[in-house]
Amino acid sequence: MLALDFMRNAFVTGGCIALAAGLVGYFVVLRNEVFTSDALGHVAFTGSLGGLLAGLNLLVGVFGSCIAVALAIGTFGGRGRGRDVAIGTIFAWVLGVGVLFLSLYTSARSGATGSVGISVLFGSILGLQQVQVVVGSITGLATAAVTLLVARPLLFVTIDPDVATARGVPTRALTALFMVLVAVTVAESVQAVGALLIFGLMVTPAAIAQNLTARPWLGMGLSALIAVAVVWLGLVLSFYVSYPSSFFITALAFAGYLISQLGRRIVLRLPIKSVAVAAALLLSACGLSQSPTGNAESGKVRVVAAENFWGSITAQVGGSRVQVTSIIVNPDTDPHSYEATPGDARLIAQAQYVILNGAGYDAWAPKLIGANPVAGRTVLTVADLFGKKEGDNPHLWYSPAYVDQVIDRIASDLGKIDFANASVFTQQAAQYWTVGLKDYHDTIGAIRQKHAGTKVGATESIFSYLADGTGLDLVTPYSYLNAISEGTDPSAADKAEVESQIASRAIRVFLFNSQNSTPDIQGLVDKATSKGIPVVKMTETLTPAGATFQDWQTAQLKDLLQALGG
Repeated sequence: MLALDFMRNAFVTGGCIALAAGLVGYFVVLRNEVFTSDALGHVAFTGSLGGLLAGLNLLVGVFGSCIAVALAIGTFGGRGRGRDVAIGTIFAWVLGVGVLFLSLYTSARSGATGSVGISVLFGSILGLQQVQVVVGSITGLATAAVTLLVARPLLFVTIDPDVATARGVPTRALTALFMVLVAVTVAESVQAVGALLIFGLMVTPAAIAQNLTARPWLGMGLSALIAVAVVWLGLVLSFYVSYPSSFFITALAFAGYLISQLGRRIVLRLPIKSVAVAAALLLSACGLSQSPTGNAESGKVRVVAAENFWGSITAQVGGSRVQVTSIIVNPDTDPHSYEATPGDARLIAQAQYVILNGAGYDAWAPKLIGANPVAGRTVLTVADLFGKKEGDNPHLWYSPAYVDQVIDRIASDLGKIDFANASVFTQQAAQYWTVGLKDYHDTIGAIRQKHAGTKVGATESIFSYLADGTGLDLVTPYSYLNAISEGTDPSAADKAEVESQIASRAIRVFLFNSQNSTPDIQGLVDKATSKGIPVVKMTETLTPAGATFQDWQTAQLKDLLQALGG
Protein backbone atom coordinates (compact mmCIF):
# COMPACT_ATOMS: atom_id res chain seq x y z
CA MET A 1 0.00 0.00 0.00
CA LEU A 2 2.67 2.49 1.00
CA ALA A 3 4.65 1.60 -2.12
CA LEU A 4 2.21 3.84 -3.99
CA ASP A 5 2.99 7.56 -4.04
CA PHE A 6 -0.62 8.66 -3.70
CA MET A 7 -1.08 6.61 -0.52
CA ARG A 8 2.11 7.94 1.05
CA ASN A 9 1.01 11.48 0.23
CA ALA A 10 -2.43 10.83 1.73
CA PHE A 11 -0.99 9.38 4.95
CA VAL A 12 1.53 12.17 5.48
CA THR A 13 -0.74 15.08 4.56
CA GLY A 14 -3.82 13.53 6.14
CA GLY A 15 -1.94 12.92 9.38
CA CYS A 16 -0.69 16.51 9.58
CA ILE A 17 -4.12 17.92 8.79
CA ALA A 18 -5.80 15.62 11.32
CA LEU A 19 -3.34 16.63 14.03
CA ALA A 20 -4.24 20.29 13.56
CA ALA A 21 -7.95 19.54 13.23
CA GLY A 22 -7.96 17.55 16.47
CA LEU A 23 -6.20 20.26 18.49
CA VAL A 24 -8.11 23.25 17.09
CA GLY A 25 -11.35 21.28 17.06
CA TYR A 26 -11.08 20.73 20.80
CA PHE A 27 -11.35 24.47 21.36
CA VAL A 28 -14.09 24.79 18.72
CA VAL A 29 -16.29 22.40 20.70
CA LEU A 30 -15.25 23.85 24.08
CA ARG A 31 -16.12 27.40 22.92
CA ASN A 32 -19.38 26.34 21.19
CA GLU A 33 -18.02 27.52 17.81
CA VAL A 34 -19.29 24.48 15.88
CA PHE A 35 -21.51 26.61 13.64
CA THR A 36 -18.46 28.71 12.78
CA SER A 37 -16.50 25.70 11.50
CA ASP A 38 -19.48 24.58 9.43
CA ALA A 39 -19.92 28.05 7.93
CA LEU A 40 -16.23 28.29 7.10
CA GLY A 41 -16.39 24.93 5.37
CA HIS A 42 -18.90 26.36 2.95
CA VAL A 43 -16.85 29.53 2.62
CA ALA A 44 -14.05 27.30 1.31
CA PHE A 45 -16.35 26.21 -1.53
CA THR A 46 -17.02 29.80 -2.56
CA GLY A 47 -13.40 30.86 -2.07
CA SER A 48 -12.02 28.08 -4.24
CA LEU A 49 -14.23 29.07 -7.18
CA GLY A 50 -13.57 32.76 -6.63
CA GLY A 51 -9.84 32.17 -6.65
CA LEU A 52 -10.00 30.18 -9.86
CA LEU A 53 -12.12 32.85 -11.53
CA ALA A 54 -9.47 35.41 -10.54
CA GLY A 55 -6.77 33.23 -12.08
CA LEU A 56 -5.32 32.19 -8.72
CA ASN A 57 -4.42 28.78 -7.34
CA LEU A 58 -7.33 26.98 -5.69
CA LEU A 59 -5.48 26.87 -2.35
CA VAL A 60 -5.05 30.65 -2.38
CA GLY A 61 -8.79 31.13 -2.75
CA VAL A 62 -9.62 28.60 -0.04
CA PHE A 63 -7.20 29.92 2.59
CA GLY A 64 -7.77 33.60 1.78
CA SER A 65 -11.56 33.40 1.91
CA CYS A 66 -11.66 31.32 5.10
CA ILE A 67 -9.30 33.66 6.96
CA ALA A 68 -11.11 36.81 5.78
CA VAL A 69 -14.56 35.53 6.77
CA ALA A 70 -13.27 34.16 10.09
CA LEU A 71 -11.89 37.57 11.01
CA ALA A 72 -15.16 39.19 9.94
CA ILE A 73 -17.13 36.86 12.20
CA GLY A 74 -14.76 37.55 15.08
CA THR A 75 -14.90 41.30 14.55
CA PHE A 76 -18.62 41.84 14.08
CA GLY A 77 -20.12 38.83 15.77
CA GLY A 78 -19.82 39.83 19.42
CA ARG A 79 -20.93 37.03 21.73
CA GLY A 80 -23.90 34.71 22.12
CA ARG A 81 -26.90 35.49 19.94
CA GLY A 82 -25.12 38.33 18.15
CA ARG A 83 -22.39 35.96 16.96
CA ASP A 84 -24.90 33.41 15.65
CA VAL A 85 -26.77 36.12 13.79
CA ALA A 86 -23.53 37.39 12.23
CA ILE A 87 -22.46 33.89 11.22
CA GLY A 88 -25.88 33.07 9.76
CA THR A 89 -25.95 36.32 7.79
CA ILE A 90 -22.45 35.88 6.38
CA PHE A 91 -23.09 32.18 5.75
CA ALA A 92 -26.18 32.86 3.61
CA TRP A 93 -24.45 35.60 1.64
CA VAL A 94 -21.34 33.50 1.00
CA LEU A 95 -23.41 30.55 -0.26
CA GLY A 96 -25.24 32.87 -2.64
CA VAL A 97 -21.94 34.18 -3.96
CA GLY A 98 -20.79 30.56 -4.32
CA VAL A 99 -23.77 29.80 -6.57
CA LEU A 100 -22.88 32.82 -8.70
CA PHE A 101 -19.21 31.81 -8.93
CA LEU A 102 -20.14 28.26 -9.88
CA SER A 103 -22.37 29.53 -12.66
CA LEU A 104 -19.68 31.90 -13.95
CA TYR A 105 -16.96 29.26 -13.71
CA THR A 106 -18.89 26.55 -15.52
CA SER A 107 -20.13 28.89 -18.24
CA ALA A 108 -16.60 30.14 -18.87
CA ARG A 109 -15.06 26.66 -18.70
CA SER A 110 -17.71 24.27 -19.87
CA GLY A 111 -15.54 21.22 -19.67
CA ALA A 112 -14.95 21.67 -16.00
CA THR A 113 -18.63 21.61 -15.01
CA GLY A 114 -18.83 21.33 -11.26
CA SER A 115 -15.82 19.02 -10.83
CA VAL A 116 -13.84 21.57 -8.84
CA GLY A 117 -16.82 22.32 -6.65
CA ILE A 118 -17.39 18.59 -6.10
CA SER A 119 -13.79 18.02 -4.97
CA VAL A 120 -14.06 20.92 -2.51
CA LEU A 121 -17.43 19.77 -1.17
CA PHE A 122 -16.43 16.13 -0.66
CA GLY A 123 -12.64 16.13 -0.52
CA SER A 124 -10.02 14.50 -2.73
CA ILE A 125 -7.25 13.27 -0.45
CA LEU A 126 -6.16 10.54 -2.88
CA GLY A 127 -5.55 13.02 -5.68
CA LEU A 128 -3.34 15.48 -3.80
CA GLN A 129 -0.75 17.14 -6.00
CA GLN A 130 2.77 17.87 -4.76
CA VAL A 131 2.04 21.50 -3.92
CA GLN A 132 -1.00 20.43 -1.90
CA VAL A 133 1.07 17.85 -0.02
CA VAL A 134 3.70 20.44 0.90
CA VAL A 135 1.20 23.17 1.81
CA GLY A 136 -1.10 20.82 3.71
CA SER A 137 1.72 19.23 5.71
CA ILE A 138 3.49 22.46 6.61
CA THR A 139 0.34 24.37 7.52
CA GLY A 140 -0.98 21.40 9.50
CA LEU A 141 2.17 21.14 11.62
CA ALA A 142 2.41 24.92 11.99
CA THR A 143 -1.22 25.22 13.07
CA ALA A 144 -0.76 22.44 15.62
CA ALA A 145 2.38 24.13 17.00
CA VAL A 146 0.73 27.54 17.33
CA THR A 147 -2.32 25.99 18.98
CA LEU A 148 -0.14 24.30 21.60
CA LEU A 149 1.76 27.55 22.23
CA VAL A 150 -1.40 29.54 23.00
CA ALA A 151 -3.37 26.66 24.54
CA ARG A 152 -2.98 27.77 28.18
CA PRO A 153 -4.13 31.42 27.78
CA LEU A 154 -6.77 30.32 25.26
CA LEU A 155 -8.17 27.89 27.82
CA PHE A 156 -8.27 30.69 30.36
CA VAL A 157 -10.13 32.99 27.94
CA THR A 158 -12.52 30.21 26.96
CA ILE A 159 -13.43 29.12 30.49
CA ASP A 160 -13.61 32.54 32.18
CA PRO A 161 -13.18 35.44 29.71
CA ASP A 162 -14.05 38.15 32.26
CA VAL A 163 -11.40 37.09 34.75
CA ALA A 164 -8.89 36.59 31.94
CA THR A 165 -9.47 40.15 30.74
CA ALA A 166 -9.17 41.52 34.26
CA ARG A 167 -5.81 39.80 34.67
CA GLY A 168 -4.43 41.38 31.51
CA VAL A 169 -4.81 38.47 29.08
CA PRO A 170 -5.10 39.90 25.52
CA THR A 171 -8.58 38.51 24.94
CA ARG A 172 -9.28 40.22 21.63
CA ALA A 173 -5.94 39.23 20.15
CA LEU A 174 -6.34 35.62 21.27
CA THR A 175 -9.86 35.47 19.88
CA ALA A 176 -8.69 36.83 16.53
CA LEU A 177 -5.78 34.37 16.48
CA PHE A 178 -8.12 31.52 17.32
CA MET A 179 -10.45 32.45 14.46
CA VAL A 180 -7.47 32.43 12.08
CA LEU A 181 -6.46 28.99 13.38
CA VAL A 182 -10.00 27.73 12.80
CA ALA A 183 -9.99 29.17 9.27
CA VAL A 184 -6.65 27.61 8.38
CA THR A 185 -7.69 24.26 9.84
CA VAL A 186 -10.96 24.27 7.91
CA ALA A 187 -9.13 25.14 4.68
CA GLU A 188 -6.70 22.25 5.30
CA SER A 189 -9.43 19.79 6.27
CA VAL A 190 -11.40 20.50 3.11
CA GLN A 191 -8.69 18.66 1.15
CA ALA A 192 -9.24 15.51 3.21
CA VAL A 193 -12.99 15.26 3.80
CA GLY A 194 -14.53 18.21 1.96
CA ALA A 195 -16.59 21.16 3.10
CA LEU A 196 -19.77 19.17 3.70
CA LEU A 197 -18.06 16.59 5.92
CA ILE A 198 -15.89 18.94 7.96
CA PHE A 199 -17.58 17.90 11.22
CA GLY A 200 -16.19 14.39 10.89
CA LEU A 201 -12.61 15.58 11.19
CA MET A 202 -12.76 18.80 13.15
CA VAL A 203 -15.68 18.45 15.55
CA THR A 204 -16.40 14.75 16.14
CA PRO A 205 -12.94 13.74 17.49
CA ALA A 206 -13.07 16.67 19.91
CA ALA A 207 -16.58 15.71 21.00
CA ILE A 208 -15.41 12.13 21.65
CA ALA A 209 -12.45 13.38 23.68
CA GLN A 210 -14.68 15.59 25.82
CA ASN A 211 -16.98 12.63 26.44
CA LEU A 212 -14.00 10.65 27.72
CA THR A 213 -12.31 13.21 29.95
CA ALA A 214 -12.83 16.63 31.47
CA ARG A 215 -9.08 17.29 31.76
CA PRO A 216 -8.19 19.87 29.08
CA TRP A 217 -4.66 18.75 28.23
CA LEU A 218 -5.62 15.07 28.10
CA GLY A 219 -8.69 16.01 26.07
CA MET A 220 -6.59 17.90 23.51
CA GLY A 221 -4.24 14.95 23.17
CA LEU A 222 -7.08 12.48 22.76
CA SER A 223 -8.81 14.71 20.21
CA ALA A 224 -5.67 14.91 18.08
CA LEU A 225 -4.99 11.18 18.48
CA ILE A 226 -8.54 10.22 17.51
CA ALA A 227 -8.48 12.53 14.48
CA VAL A 228 -5.22 11.03 13.19
CA ALA A 229 -6.47 7.50 13.89
CA VAL A 230 -9.74 7.91 11.94
CA VAL A 231 -7.92 9.45 8.98
CA TRP A 232 -5.31 6.71 8.80
CA LEU A 233 -7.81 3.92 9.42
CA GLY A 234 -10.13 5.44 6.84
CA LEU A 235 -7.34 5.42 4.28
CA VAL A 236 -6.49 1.79 5.01
CA LEU A 237 -10.12 0.71 4.71
CA SER A 238 -10.67 2.67 1.51
CA PHE A 239 -7.57 1.11 -0.02
CA TYR A 240 -8.84 -2.42 0.46
CA VAL A 241 -12.60 -1.88 0.16
CA SER A 242 -12.43 0.74 -2.63
CA TYR A 243 -15.04 3.12 -1.29
CA PRO A 244 -14.35 6.85 -0.85
CA SER A 245 -11.93 7.55 1.97
CA SER A 246 -14.01 10.54 3.15
CA PHE A 247 -16.87 8.15 3.86
CA PHE A 248 -14.73 5.89 6.02
CA ILE A 249 -13.14 8.82 7.85
CA THR A 250 -16.49 10.31 8.81
CA ALA A 251 -18.06 6.89 9.50
CA LEU A 252 -15.27 5.91 11.89
CA ALA A 253 -15.53 9.24 13.68
CA PHE A 254 -19.29 8.85 14.00
CA ALA A 255 -18.95 5.30 15.30
CA GLY A 256 -16.45 6.51 17.89
CA TYR A 257 -18.84 9.23 18.99
CA LEU A 258 -21.70 6.76 19.41
CA ILE A 259 -19.51 4.46 21.48
CA SER A 260 -18.31 7.33 23.65
CA GLN A 261 -21.92 8.28 24.33
CA LEU A 262 -22.95 4.77 25.38
CA GLY A 263 -20.99 4.71 28.58
CA ARG A 264 -18.02 6.77 29.64
CA ARG A 265 -16.72 4.18 32.07
CA ILE A 266 -16.60 1.49 29.39
CA VAL A 267 -14.94 3.65 26.81
CA LEU A 268 -12.30 5.14 29.08
CA ARG A 269 -10.07 2.28 27.97
CA LEU A 270 -11.18 2.50 24.35
CA PRO A 271 -8.68 5.08 23.00
CA ILE A 272 -5.64 2.98 23.93
CA LYS A 273 -7.18 -0.12 22.41
CA SER A 274 -8.23 1.79 19.33
CA VAL A 275 -4.74 3.13 18.80
CA ALA A 276 -3.33 -0.38 19.17
CA VAL A 277 -5.78 -1.74 16.61
CA ALA A 278 -5.05 1.16 14.25
CA ALA A 279 -1.32 0.59 14.55
CA ALA A 280 -1.75 -3.14 13.95
CA LEU A 281 -3.87 -2.54 10.87
CA LEU A 282 -1.44 0.01 9.48
CA LEU A 283 1.56 -2.23 10.08
CA SER A 284 -0.17 -5.23 8.55
CA ALA A 285 -1.22 -3.11 5.57
CA CYS A 286 2.36 -2.00 5.08
CA GLY A 287 3.48 -5.59 5.34
CA LEU A 288 1.04 -6.55 2.64
CA SER A 289 2.39 -3.85 0.33
CA GLN A 290 3.55 -4.91 -3.07
CA SER A 291 5.20 -3.17 -5.94
CA PRO A 292 2.66 -1.93 -8.48
CA THR A 293 3.25 -4.77 -10.90
CA GLY A 294 -0.41 -5.56 -11.46
CA ASN A 295 -1.86 -8.95 -12.29
CA ALA A 296 -2.07 -8.72 -16.05
CA GLU A 297 -1.43 -11.83 -18.04
CA SER A 298 2.17 -12.21 -19.11
CA GLY A 299 3.08 -10.25 -22.22
CA LYS A 300 -0.11 -8.18 -22.36
CA VAL A 301 -0.07 -4.39 -22.29
CA ARG A 302 -1.90 -3.14 -19.18
CA VAL A 303 -4.34 -0.43 -20.31
CA VAL A 304 -6.64 1.71 -18.17
CA ALA A 305 -9.31 3.89 -19.78
CA ALA A 306 -11.10 6.54 -17.76
CA GLU A 307 -14.33 5.90 -19.70
CA ASN A 308 -15.60 2.68 -21.23
CA PHE A 309 -16.20 4.09 -24.71
CA TRP A 310 -12.45 4.67 -25.15
CA GLY A 311 -11.81 1.37 -23.38
CA SER A 312 -14.01 -0.49 -25.86
CA ILE A 313 -12.16 0.97 -28.84
CA THR A 314 -8.77 0.19 -27.30
CA ALA A 315 -9.74 -3.41 -26.52
CA GLN A 316 -10.69 -3.99 -30.15
CA VAL A 317 -7.58 -2.31 -31.54
CA GLY A 318 -5.30 -4.17 -29.12
CA GLY A 319 -7.07 -7.50 -29.30
CA SER A 320 -5.58 -10.38 -27.33
CA ARG A 321 -2.34 -8.48 -26.73
CA VAL A 322 -3.83 -5.95 -24.31
CA GLN A 323 -5.66 -6.12 -21.00
CA VAL A 324 -8.06 -3.18 -20.82
CA THR A 325 -9.80 -1.96 -17.67
CA SER A 326 -12.29 0.89 -17.85
CA ILE A 327 -12.96 2.91 -14.69
CA ILE A 328 -16.36 4.39 -15.52
CA VAL A 329 -18.61 1.60 -16.75
CA ASN A 330 -21.91 2.25 -15.02
CA PRO A 331 -24.31 4.11 -17.36
CA ASP A 332 -25.68 6.00 -14.36
CA THR A 333 -22.29 7.41 -13.35
CA ASP A 334 -21.56 11.06 -14.13
CA PRO A 335 -17.89 11.37 -15.19
CA HIS A 336 -17.95 15.09 -14.35
CA SER A 337 -18.56 14.52 -10.64
CA TYR A 338 -17.04 11.07 -10.28
CA GLU A 339 -15.09 10.53 -7.06
CA ALA A 340 -12.10 8.29 -7.67
CA THR A 341 -11.43 5.39 -5.30
CA PRO A 342 -8.10 3.96 -4.11
CA GLY A 343 -8.76 1.07 -6.49
CA ASP A 344 -8.86 3.50 -9.40
CA ALA A 345 -5.59 5.09 -8.29
CA ARG A 346 -4.02 1.65 -7.95
CA LEU A 347 -5.11 0.70 -11.47
CA ILE A 348 -3.56 3.85 -12.91
CA ALA A 349 -0.36 3.32 -10.93
CA GLN A 350 -0.02 -0.18 -12.41
CA ALA A 351 -0.97 0.72 -16.00
CA GLN A 352 1.44 0.96 -18.90
CA TYR A 353 -1.04 2.92 -21.00
CA VAL A 354 -3.72 5.30 -19.71
CA ILE A 355 -6.41 6.89 -21.86
CA LEU A 356 -8.55 9.77 -20.67
CA ASN A 357 -10.91 12.11 -22.47
CA GLY A 358 -9.62 15.45 -21.17
CA ALA A 359 -11.07 18.93 -21.72
CA GLY A 360 -12.26 18.89 -18.11
CA TYR A 361 -14.65 15.97 -18.70
CA ASP A 362 -12.78 13.63 -16.36
CA ALA A 363 -10.90 16.16 -14.25
CA TRP A 364 -10.32 13.57 -11.52
CA ALA A 365 -8.13 11.44 -13.83
CA PRO A 366 -5.18 13.85 -14.33
CA LYS A 367 -5.07 14.27 -10.53
CA LEU A 368 -4.63 10.53 -10.06
CA ILE A 369 -1.98 10.42 -12.77
CA GLY A 370 -0.11 13.35 -11.21
CA ALA A 371 -0.34 11.75 -7.77
CA ASN A 372 1.07 8.47 -9.11
CA PRO A 373 4.09 9.24 -11.31
CA VAL A 374 5.37 6.09 -13.02
CA ALA A 375 8.37 5.95 -15.31
CA GLY A 376 7.62 4.64 -18.79
CA ARG A 377 3.85 5.01 -18.56
CA THR A 378 2.18 6.41 -21.69
CA VAL A 379 -0.81 8.72 -21.28
CA LEU A 380 -3.18 9.63 -24.10
CA THR A 381 -5.37 12.65 -23.44
CA VAL A 382 -7.78 12.61 -26.37
CA ALA A 383 -8.63 16.31 -26.09
CA ASP A 384 -4.96 17.22 -26.57
CA LEU A 385 -4.95 15.50 -29.97
CA PHE A 386 -7.44 18.05 -31.28
CA GLY A 387 -6.36 21.12 -29.33
CA LYS A 388 -9.42 21.03 -27.10
CA LYS A 389 -9.09 22.79 -23.78
CA GLU A 390 -11.17 23.07 -20.65
CA GLY A 391 -14.21 25.05 -21.72
CA ASP A 392 -14.56 23.38 -25.13
CA ASN A 393 -17.18 20.74 -25.85
CA PRO A 394 -15.67 17.60 -24.22
CA HIS A 395 -17.90 14.98 -25.89
CA LEU A 396 -15.20 14.06 -28.41
CA TRP A 397 -16.28 10.43 -28.88
CA TYR A 398 -19.40 11.71 -30.63
CA SER A 399 -17.29 13.04 -33.50
CA PRO A 400 -16.81 10.37 -36.21
CA ALA A 401 -13.70 12.15 -37.51
CA TYR A 402 -12.13 12.30 -34.05
CA VAL A 403 -12.89 8.65 -33.37
CA ASP A 404 -11.09 7.61 -36.56
CA GLN A 405 -8.01 9.61 -35.58
CA VAL A 406 -8.02 8.23 -32.03
CA ILE A 407 -8.01 4.69 -33.41
CA ASP A 408 -4.81 5.43 -35.36
CA ARG A 409 -3.20 7.05 -32.33
CA ILE A 410 -4.04 4.13 -30.05
CA ALA A 411 -2.51 1.69 -32.53
CA SER A 412 0.61 3.84 -32.75
CA ASP A 413 0.96 4.14 -28.96
CA LEU A 414 0.46 0.42 -28.40
CA GLY A 415 3.07 -0.29 -31.05
CA LYS A 416 5.61 1.86 -29.21
CA ILE A 417 4.89 0.11 -25.91
CA ASP A 418 4.98 -3.39 -27.45
CA PHE A 419 7.25 -2.88 -30.42
CA ALA A 420 7.32 -6.57 -31.35
CA ASN A 421 3.59 -6.45 -32.13
CA ALA A 422 3.47 -2.98 -33.69
CA SER A 423 2.44 -4.32 -37.11
CA VAL A 424 -0.29 -6.40 -35.50
CA PHE A 425 -1.81 -3.36 -33.82
CA THR A 426 -1.76 -1.46 -37.12
CA GLN A 427 -3.53 -4.32 -38.92
CA GLN A 428 -6.13 -4.68 -36.17
CA ALA A 429 -6.83 -0.95 -36.23
CA ALA A 430 -7.38 -1.06 -40.01
CA GLN A 431 -9.69 -4.07 -39.65
CA TYR A 432 -11.62 -2.40 -36.86
CA TRP A 433 -12.14 0.69 -39.02
CA THR A 434 -13.22 -1.20 -42.15
CA VAL A 435 -15.15 -4.08 -40.58
CA GLY A 436 -16.00 -3.27 -36.96
CA LEU A 437 -17.13 0.30 -37.69
CA LYS A 438 -18.67 -0.37 -41.11
CA ASP A 439 -22.29 -0.21 -39.97
CA TYR A 440 -21.47 2.88 -37.90
CA HIS A 441 -19.97 4.73 -40.87
CA ASP A 442 -22.69 3.52 -43.25
CA THR A 443 -25.46 4.81 -41.01
CA ILE A 444 -23.76 8.20 -40.66
CA GLY A 445 -23.42 8.32 -44.44
CA ALA A 446 -27.09 7.50 -44.91
CA ILE A 447 -28.18 10.31 -42.61
CA ARG A 448 -25.88 12.77 -44.35
CA GLN A 449 -27.03 11.71 -47.81
CA LYS A 450 -30.78 11.78 -47.10
CA HIS A 451 -31.20 14.44 -44.44
CA ALA A 452 -28.30 16.89 -44.57
CA GLY A 453 -29.45 20.36 -43.52
CA THR A 454 -32.48 19.10 -41.62
CA LYS A 455 -33.14 21.17 -38.52
CA VAL A 456 -33.00 19.28 -35.23
CA GLY A 457 -33.02 20.23 -31.56
CA ALA A 458 -31.18 18.79 -28.57
CA THR A 459 -30.89 19.22 -24.83
CA GLU A 460 -27.10 19.02 -24.48
CA SER A 461 -23.84 19.63 -26.30
CA ILE A 462 -23.34 15.88 -26.43
CA PHE A 463 -24.93 15.89 -29.90
CA SER A 464 -23.02 18.84 -31.35
CA TYR A 465 -20.12 16.90 -32.87
CA LEU A 466 -22.41 14.23 -34.29
CA ALA A 467 -24.61 16.91 -35.85
CA ASP A 468 -21.54 18.09 -37.76
CA GLY A 469 -20.67 14.53 -38.73
CA THR A 470 -24.14 13.76 -40.05
CA GLY A 471 -24.71 17.15 -41.70
CA LEU A 472 -27.77 17.94 -39.57
CA ASP A 473 -28.55 21.53 -38.62
CA LEU A 474 -28.60 21.74 -34.80
CA VAL A 475 -30.56 24.94 -34.16
CA THR A 476 -30.71 24.83 -30.35
CA PRO A 477 -28.65 27.74 -28.90
CA TYR A 478 -25.23 26.43 -27.91
CA SER A 479 -25.37 28.38 -24.66
CA TYR A 480 -28.45 26.35 -23.75
CA LEU A 481 -26.79 23.06 -24.68
CA ASN A 482 -23.76 24.01 -22.62
CA ALA A 483 -25.76 25.06 -19.55
CA ILE A 484 -27.71 21.81 -19.42
CA SER A 485 -24.53 19.76 -19.91
CA GLU A 486 -22.87 21.59 -17.03
CA GLY A 487 -25.84 21.39 -14.70
CA THR A 488 -26.44 25.15 -14.56
CA ASP A 489 -29.58 27.10 -15.32
CA PRO A 490 -29.91 28.31 -18.92
CA SER A 491 -30.96 31.89 -19.52
CA ALA A 492 -34.62 32.76 -19.80
CA ALA A 493 -34.10 33.82 -23.44
CA ASP A 494 -32.53 30.45 -24.34
CA LYS A 495 -35.32 28.52 -22.63
CA ALA A 496 -37.90 30.57 -24.46
CA GLU A 497 -36.22 29.94 -27.82
CA VAL A 498 -36.02 26.17 -27.25
CA GLU A 499 -39.69 26.01 -26.25
CA SER A 500 -40.64 28.15 -29.25
CA GLN A 501 -38.79 25.79 -31.61
CA ILE A 502 -40.78 22.90 -30.21
CA ALA A 503 -44.11 24.73 -30.15
CA SER A 504 -43.75 25.91 -33.76
CA ARG A 505 -42.40 22.52 -34.93
CA ALA A 506 -39.31 24.27 -36.27
CA ILE A 507 -37.31 21.08 -35.64
CA ARG A 508 -37.73 17.67 -37.23
CA VAL A 509 -36.32 15.62 -34.33
CA PHE A 510 -35.59 16.32 -30.66
CA LEU A 511 -32.61 14.54 -29.05
CA PHE A 512 -32.01 14.29 -25.31
CA ASN A 513 -29.53 12.67 -22.95
CA SER A 514 -31.53 10.09 -21.00
CA GLN A 515 -28.75 9.91 -18.37
CA ASN A 516 -29.31 13.55 -17.44
CA SER A 517 -33.07 13.95 -17.61
CA THR A 518 -34.12 16.63 -15.13
CA PRO A 519 -37.80 17.57 -14.66
CA ASP A 520 -37.29 20.56 -16.97
CA ILE A 521 -35.82 18.35 -19.69
CA GLN A 522 -38.56 15.78 -19.26
CA GLY A 523 -41.04 18.61 -19.65
CA LEU A 524 -39.48 19.52 -23.02
CA VAL A 525 -39.58 15.87 -24.07
CA ASP A 526 -43.27 15.71 -23.22
CA LYS A 527 -43.98 18.91 -25.17
CA ALA A 528 -42.10 17.59 -28.21
CA THR A 529 -44.03 14.34 -28.05
CA SER A 530 -47.35 16.17 -27.79
CA LYS A 531 -46.42 18.16 -30.89
CA GLY A 532 -45.67 15.01 -32.84
CA ILE A 533 -41.91 15.61 -32.92
CA PRO A 534 -39.98 12.33 -32.74
CA VAL A 535 -37.75 12.09 -29.64
CA VAL A 536 -34.44 10.20 -29.75
CA LYS A 537 -32.59 9.10 -26.64
CA MET A 538 -28.82 9.40 -26.36
CA THR A 539 -26.42 8.47 -23.57
CA GLU A 540 -22.91 9.60 -22.58
CA THR A 541 -21.50 6.15 -21.87
CA LEU A 542 -22.01 2.65 -23.27
CA THR A 543 -25.57 1.43 -22.88
CA PRO A 544 -25.83 -1.35 -21.93
CA ALA A 545 -22.49 -1.31 -20.10
CA GLY A 546 -21.28 -4.45 -21.88
CA ALA A 547 -21.95 -3.15 -25.40
CA THR A 548 -19.17 -2.31 -27.84
CA PHE A 549 -18.62 1.27 -28.93
CA GLN A 550 -19.89 0.60 -32.46
CA ASP A 551 -23.01 -1.32 -31.37
CA TRP A 552 -23.95 1.44 -28.93
CA GLN A 553 -23.39 4.31 -31.37
CA THR A 554 -24.93 2.53 -34.36
CA ALA A 555 -28.11 1.73 -32.43
CA GLN A 556 -28.53 5.42 -31.56
CA LEU A 557 -27.78 6.48 -35.13
CA LYS A 558 -30.37 4.06 -36.53
CA ASP A 559 -32.95 5.42 -34.10
CA LEU A 560 -32.10 8.90 -35.35
CA LEU A 561 -32.33 7.83 -39.00
CA GLN A 562 -35.72 6.28 -38.42
CA ALA A 563 -36.96 9.39 -36.58
CA LEU A 564 -35.86 11.51 -39.55
CA GLY A 565 -37.96 9.37 -41.86
CA GLY A 566 -35.54 6.59 -42.78
